[in-house]
Amino acid sequence: MELISQIDDIWPIAAYFIILVAMLIFMMILSHFLGPKTKTLAKNTPYESGIVSIDNNKTRFGNHFFLYAIFFVIFDLETIFLFAWVIAFDEVGWLGFIEASIFIAVLLAALVYLIRIGALELKHRHQGRRLQQLNFENKGHS
Repeated sequence: MELISQIDDIWPIAAYFIILVAMLIFMMILSHFLGPKTKTLAKNTPYESGIVSIDNNKTRFGNHFFLYAIFFVIFDLETIFLFAWVIAFDEVGWLGFIEASIFIAVLLAALVYLIRIGALELKHRHQGRRLQQLNFENKGHS
């Protein structure tokens, strides 16, 4: 009897996922048959914003853009946890307030650490590389 009640509780979720997977498979098969199949040189040529590349440019980007994204995700998750705490404020009481305060203190300590090591200074990160590029360009033209 209990198994039947559990199945009654889960069947809408299971049906949703089964329909979702079936629709995804159907769309992938449909796009395979209805999509264009031309293989031309222009189709496989890389371009950026409609500008065709004229040489083999191997510009390397630093990883600090990735770090900014990671910092955003970390501090964005902080707001999600705090939002959940605010919703359950009546149930958690002062103990929950103390735990949330410790959580905020740890994240503020992490933010202060990031500021002190210069992880959030974009100008500082580019300065050394840009000076090297300028010196290389000046030596090449002299």
